[in-house]
Amino acid sequence: MNDIQSLAIENQLDIIEVRMRVRLLARDSGLDLFDQARISLATSTLAIILGLEKAGTGIITMHRLVEAGRTGVRVVCIKHRASQRDLAAGVLDDARRMVDELRVEERPEGSVHVSLVKWAGRSRRLDSLAGALQAASPLRD
Repeated sequence: MNDIQSLAIENQLDIIEVRMRVRLLARDSGLDLFDQARISLATSTLAIILGLEKAGTGIITMHRLVEAGRTGVRVVCIKHRASQRDLAAGVLDDARRMVDELRVEERPEGSVHVSLVKWAGRSRRLDSLAGALQAASPLRD
């Protein structure tokens, strides 16, 4: 299922709905609970900071990714009548920590697209690496 879902964001309820849709898509794409929470939180945070709920200024699209034997979720927050200057660097840093990939693109028609990608299994790999490092540590009890 690589169908693109799209939702125009016109108010706070739309942000809540898109957060729930992203979480369900993430679950159906094989992301664990932590990664589901990360991608949905990053999405709603960006939507609020970008002011997408202001009438007619934003759209969020989402779809499942299948690439090189792995699955994930891509969410794109689109802000009309905007530029990259509208994005607070601190907010982007916060969102970047919650996802595996973040890209900002300013389009010629006067919109900004912020793309978020979260891959399934990413945190499990990091957790197993942390466990291996802890087991190898000479400071163990």
